[in-house]
Amino acid sequence: MKLTQETVNDLLARLGPADGYMYLPSDLDPQDLTDLLDSRYGAPRTLVLDGFTDPTVDESRGAALLVPFEDRAVTIRAWAYGDQ
Repeated sequence: MKLTQETVNDLLARLGPADGYMYLPSDLDPQDLTDLLDSRYGAPRTLVLDGFTDPTVDESRGAALLVPFEDRAVTIRAWAYGDQ
């Protein structure tokens, strides 16, 4: 999958506000996606690195993103989206 800002727009539009998840195409390079999101939203915030959660993570700073992973997350980075 060739990533462009347009394909990123399509992926983001599919996320929506509902609970759930989305599988990305298997030929998508995660680093390419990260680079495009960086160019759009700036650097991501690291919530978990090497299995350790940033101690400043709280309800207003990404804690809800960690819930499905319990204590199994190795690395999680996230971008702010509007006021979310």
